[in-house]
Amino acid sequence: MDNIEIGLTYECKAIGIEKAVTGVVEQLYNNTVLINVVDCEQTDRAAIIELQNRLLVKYEDISACIEVECTA
Repeated sequence: MDNIEIGLTYECKAIGIEKAVTGVVEQLYNNTVLINVVDCEQTDRAAIIELQNRLLVKYEDISACIEVECTA
């Protein structure tokens, strides 16, 4: 929980989604974080679009920080 930072990209297992997703942390809560999904498996794409690319993830389900280069 202490090493999760807003604005960084993580690989994680979101609540209600079957496969792992990659997302940027937007908000930190007591037990979860809100992510904006940037990459996911095709099988979960419809559900993620329905949720407007924003998912909740438990802290223990965040597996790795992903290095992402800025393209702007």
